[in-house]
Amino acid sequence: MENLVTIFKVLGDESRLKIVKMLLGKELCVCDILDAFETEKTQPVISHHLKTLKNAGLVSDSRDGKWIYYSLTPKAFEVVGNFISEIKPELYSKERVAPCSSNRIVGGEFK
Repeated sequence: MENLVTIFKVLGDESRLKIVKMLLGKELCVCDILDAFETEKTQPVISHHLKTLKNAGLVSDSRDGKWIYYSLTPKAFEVVGNFISEIKPELYSKERVAPCSSNRIVGGEFK
């Protein structure tokens, strides 16, 4: 669960979400990502976002000569996808729970 918290915190930034979207199905270097932001971001800011994404396990990098290419790490997104899949059916469920005094939450579930 701690890993999910970190992932959602990192993805809570609009610029990082935009970078993730850019990396779907491709590898890009910092200069390619920087170009997509036009003049609103600098290279050090993009590099910081990439480092944050990498530290959270969402992005990996590979070196090709002097260039570093970034790509998404599928395993991290599988964790997010599994979590969403787990809660999605429950979003449509409207089970009413008995009065508070008769219920106790144990391990995140009503008993």
